[in-house]
Amino acid sequence: MPAFVRHVHALVQRHRRLVRQLGPVGRVRVKSGRLLRLCPTSCGLCTPECKDLKEECVGWGASGECNENPEFMIRNCPVTCEACKSTCKDVQTDCPGWTADGECYKNPGFMYKECPSSCGVCEGVKCADNNATQCAIWAEAGECLNNPLAVMKECPDSCGLCSTVCQDHDDSCKGWAKDSQCEDNKAFMYRVCPASCGICQILESGEGKDEL
Repeated sequence: MPAFVRHVHALVQRHRRLVRQLGPVGRVRVKSGRLLRLCPTSCGLCTPECKDLKEECVGWGASGECNENPEFMIRNCPVTCEACKSTCKDVQTDCPGWTADGECYKNPGFMYKECPSSCGVCEGVKCADNNATQCAIWAEAGECLNNPLAVMKECPDSCGLCSTVCQDHDDSCKGWAKDSQCEDNKAFMYRVCPASCGICQILESGEGKDEL
């Protein structure tokens, strides 16, 4: 049995075992340590998807606050201020190997969902539908699963393949950070180099939020 198939089979079997161990709501029989290992996202161990925290973010951004008040805005409105962008991000560490074995074409329904970056679902780093209206129709009709090879590449956002994450957006970021640009040029650096400037770590921890 190929390694990829064994891995998927193991995931399915683990899920089935977990379901058998879960009783009715309020009567979970799985030990806490095991549950944390099996369900790290649900248990809050994984970095949450990046998002704006204030309803006013779009308005503030339009009025120039990302440049005028970068420290507050980047912590509370990271999507509006473009520190966080929608992108293709692999979920599994085995994605490069699976891709090399041709699994993106053999098992697109699984691979495009778990390994969108390695499978080249996105054009460049941006993750977006090519035709939002048509993609919404296809997604509603179940075409993401029925015809993944064609539809998922055309409609990664509607098919749920995109992740809004905090990361550097330029290869020069680490060098700029070493040159103290995070302090000297905050508005630009917080937007383009949030990881190198420590903004991603702050967003992950939930610290540093204050009032405008």
